[in-house]
Amino acid sequence: MTFALEKSEADREISQKNLERGREEGREEGLVRSMELVLQTRFGDFSGLEDSARKLVADDHEANVARIVDGATLRELQQS
Repeated sequence: MTFALEKSEADREISQKNLERGREEGREEGLVRSMELVLQTRFGDFSGLEDSARKLVADDHEANVARIVDGATLRELQQS
């Protein structure tokens, strides 16, 4: 059984782009969730946890995880 969207080359390209976009969004959400867990483990629950995680991921996920592990304070993380 084939889907109608897979019948033409243009439809296959659209389908592929949508698949790639979905994967990218999934990766981004995974990074945000991991940052939330790192922040929560280090600082406990705090107001603005998700927003802080999103900002730190958007700025530089790997560098900010390293900063947290190296002992950066929540205030330092929120100010950068």
